[in-house]
Amino acid sequence: MKSIFAAALFALPLVAHAEITSETFCFSSGNGKPINFEMRTYYDSASKFSSGFVRYQNSKQPIPLVLANSAEETLNKDAPDQETATWIEIYNGQATGEYEMITQGTEVSSMVYTNKKKNQKTGFMLNTGASGQGGCKW
Repeated sequence: MKSIFAAALFALPLVAHAEITSETFCFSSGNGKPINFEMRTYYDSASKFSSGFVRYQNSKQPIPLVLANSAEETLNKDAPDQETATWIEIYNGQATGEYEMITQGTEVSSMVYTNKKKNQKTGFMLNTGASGQGGCKW
């Protein structure tokens, strides 16, 4: 009986194990005084749970993100699918903004932030030069 219990305890972590993947992106706006932010996303393949955060260059506090929508579209059967992900920014318990990122394979073709209060959109470009070990280096 003890050996069955021990075997069950040993196997339990294998059953409960989930593959969590993380991605880090560095974005910059293209205007004269650029706005820079880091976006980190997390995905648990077992539970299909996604979360993330953004941290602006001069801010110590990350802003949580909730995945609102994710859609894939096949543009060319010989190329990776295009994915559009919409993330809702939660600040002080309120939905204050929305990030829409369009990717195809490893390429980010578009990132647009919409400020909900001002209904103002800001476009960002992937800043591969800022990518570093442990996050974005501004």
